[in-house]
Amino acid sequence: MKNRVWIVLLVISLGINIGFLLHRAWPKTRRSNAAADCGAPGWHASPMKQGLGLNSAQTRLMEKERRQVLAQAKPLQDELRRKRRELFLLLKGREIRDPDLDLALNEISRLQAAIEKMFILHSLKVKGFFSPVQLQKYESFFEQGLCPGMAPAASCPPGEMSGRRSERSGCTDMKHDKKVN
Repeated sequence: MKNRVWIVLLVISLGINIGFLLHRAWPKTRRSNAAADCGAPGWHASPMKQGLGLNSAQTRLMEKERRQVLAQAKPLQDELRRKRRELFLLLKGREIRDPDLDLALNEISRLQAAIEKMFILHSLKVKGFFSPVQLQKYESFFEQGLCPGMAPAASCPPGEMSGRRSERSGCTDMKHDKKVN
């Protein structure tokens, strides 16, 4: 029984962490005139547009890809919500059978992995639209999302996890990165 509880907690934790990463990796969009015209947030309204220095052609391509991946992910996300609801109902019951729990957790894991893969492939495709300078800035946004609040900024500065600097591996071994005065 203790193992089942740990598995459920692990799945819930994974979902929260993925949501947090996505929230940090794609900063909240600001409403602009372009956003008001289109009626929806996206690359045209994103602070990343200015931060990366995207031109209008890049913005249109990025927005097209964003809408496409969101449309592809929606059925999987809907199914994931349904499976999480089923898991919740299963947990509300008095007796939980191992096969039922395993089936629910396997389905949730499969759907989460499929959604993650879809967004990772999208990210790799989008990287092809950037100049080298824009690509470095784009990767920096993800580094900041992967290492928030885990250590002082000096322990995980942007640009060090992307493999561009070989003397450190970014956020690894942060407890050993203390400054000695």
